[in-house]
Amino acid sequence: MATTDLIPADDFCVYHQLEQTFIQSLQEEGLLHISIINKKTFIPVGELPMLEKMVHLHRDLDINVSGLASVRHLLEQLDELQTELWRLKNRLRLYE
Repeated sequence: MATTDLIPADDFCVYHQLEQTFIQSLQEEGLLHISIINKKTFIPVGELPMLEKMVHLHRDLDINVSGLASVRHLLEQLDELQTELWRLKNRLRLYE
């Protein structure tokens, strides 16, 4: 993976005023995939939208890492249901 597709975790933490331990906790819980290159921690660009949601939920609603795991699971289920609803609506249009 090219480093152009990665964001240094230090930069993300500075920008969002986070401790590096928050990123490590998310990674340990399986909520975030990180890459370590030359002893530096990087976050894949594709992880940023969900990571930023988790940061806001953690800050604004004071949800801990375990709670974030539950919220992420629910958000993924919601996304799957919305996709299925969209697919079913498209099939229904065929019969109209």
